[in-house]
Amino acid sequence: METPVDAPPPGSIWREDVLSAIDEGFGYFLQRVEVEPAFADGEFSGFEISQLRPHYFWESVDLQAGDVIHSVNGMPIERDTEAFAAFVALKDAPELRVSFSRAGQKRELVYAIVARKASPAPSTPNAPVSLPVAPSAPNKTTAPAQDAG
Repeated sequence: METPVDAPPPGSIWREDVLSAIDEGFGYFLQRVEVEPAFADGEFSGFEISQLRPHYFWESVDLQAGDVIHSVNGMPIERDTEAFAAFVALKDAPELRVSFSRAGQKRELVYAIVARKASPAPSTPNAPVSLPVAPSAPNKTTAPAQDAG
């Protein structure tokens, strides 16, 4: 679980978390959300969420059981191939946009997908440091070394 220090800015998610979810696979992601097809007037309207798990994974996301997901980033999700394509397309997407309805009201979640800023490398106190060195001038108070030969 992320610590508050590692939390993305409000309204955004870390790109590396998106890439990690994609790398884990669509099947793994589907283990975190249980859905059933939803129909309106005999036509497919989306997938109704019946359960989100584990709770901590979803606690900062405004989705809940009973919500009906209609599309992801404007892509249809009716067929498994469409849902998979929408999932994989997140790899290069600038945002995650989920169109859904709750209690008959249309809603939309929008999260910017952002990269973490590179943090400076931690300093190691005993690590060697390479600095440019100017050639030293001969010390005028001492005579050059004599050959004892």
